[in-house]
Parts: sequence; structure tokens; C-alpha cells
Amino acid sequence: MTTGDIAGVGIGVCAAGLEDAQRRGCPVPATQTDHAMDLDTGYAVQLHRQHLAVAAGERIAGYKIGLTSTSAQLSFSAIEPISGYLSATSVIGTGEPVCLSGLIEPKLEVELAFILGEDLDGRATAADVWRASAEVALSFEIVDSRWQGGVPTVAMLVADNSNAARAVIGQRVPISADLRRIQVDLAIGDIRVEGHGENVMGDPAHAVAWLAMHLDGRGQRLMADHIVLSGTLTAPVPVKPGDIAVADFGQFGHLSTSFSG
Repeated sequence: MTTGDIAGVGIGVCAAGLEDAQRRGCPVPATQTDHAMDLDTGYAVQLHRQHLAVAAGERIAGYKIGLTSTSAQLSFSAIEPISGYLSATSVIGTGEPVCLSGLIEPKLEVELAFILGEDLDGRATAADVWRASAEVALSFEIVDSRWQGGVPTVAMLVADNSNAARAVIGQRVPISADLRRIQVDLAIGDIRVEGHGENVMGDPAHAVAWLAMHLDGRGQRLMADHIVLSGTLTAPVPVKPGDIAVADFGQFGHLSTSFSG
């Protein structure tokens, strides 16, 4: 099932269904057509959702990268990372609880966020990413699937905006830091998870360079002031109202947040 037959694929129907599921906090059952969609169709659905969000008054604050580890790609039989967009209303600063109301099965990932000071085109290298970045920040991403029963294919994951739900942007990291060497210890109640910067395509800056190339190939671009969530350092951990997440980045500081219903 490809984008060659837009009407047959029902891109608009799929996009509207996922948007409605996100708005109501109720998962949508997948059809045979959904299961058969290919990756290009998944991105077409995602772009249609982005247009629907903007038409409803939303602003696009940046992008996220998913499947940045080999193990994550293998779990979806993917050959490269994936991307999604960040809506401005999903981005939260520290000091306020993250509201999980309306989310279905939220999970937390520990990430590094790049805040761009300049545009990046598809020829960008990791060095160009550093030159274009105004700041790098400790961050959390809360992911959530709107598909009933989870996500069986990478195309359906992409169509669901790569599970983007919430983002917490914390304190800044020195631009001179070697992000490959960053280690983090995440604690949520009795759960402890470790993570490493090199889990993100070997280097989070390399992941952002990949995103610039990927978006350029789809007629989009990373712009100054965009926030980029570069990929998770840790395995995702389920969260619920009342939880408190604390990530210890060693010399680079701590990031913590609480969750409300």
C-alpha cells in the first residue's frame, strides 16, 4: 500500500482518526489498510496530522527522532531512525507537573534537546549541528501510542507522529560537552534505569544531522528556534499520576518532574 493511490489509502481518514484518538484519549482500532501502509504513507499521514494541528491553531515547536538505537530499529524491522513533530503546547518547562490526562499508556524517555540558533539544511554534519545550536538541554520525552493494542509496524508508528506526546525541557548543558560520554541514572519510584549518550546513533549530534537530511528529503527543514529531541538515552519507563522522575546526569546536573492526572 503506497502513497501512489492517496484516495485508496485514506490518508485523511487515518490522520483524522489518530487526531481524534489523541484529543479524546481513546485508542483507535487499526484496519487492514492501516496494517498494510508503507513508510511513505505513514509519513504522509503524519504530515496531514501536522496540517490539521496547525489549522486548529497549533504551532510546530520542532521535531523528535525515534528508533535511534540498533535494538529499537530491530524491534520494528526498521533500517533507519524515524521522525515526528513537536507541537508547542506539548513542550513543558521544569517546575510544573506533567499532566497525563488524555494519555493512554504514557512512558518516559530521557533525552538531550538541541535548541537551534540557525537553520540546518540537508547537508548538515554533526559539526554543523554544534555550530547551529544555541543551547543543548537535559530533557524528558513522554511518549504514547494512539493505536489500540500498540504499534505493530514502523509505518503505523510514524503515522502516529512517532508516539510524540509531551516534552520537558530542563537545564542547559555546556555546548563544549562530549554528549557521547554523557551517562544518566533515571529513578521513578523503585525503578532504576541507566542510559548513555552513545545509545543515540553513537552521538546525539549525529542524530540531529540525520534529521536535517531526512526532513530535507521530504521538503521540510530544521529552522532557528526549533527544538529537537535527539533520541532516548534509556529504555522507556511507564509513568502514572503521582510518580516523580529524577534523572541524574552526573556533572551535567539533574532533571526531575512530577506527574499529575
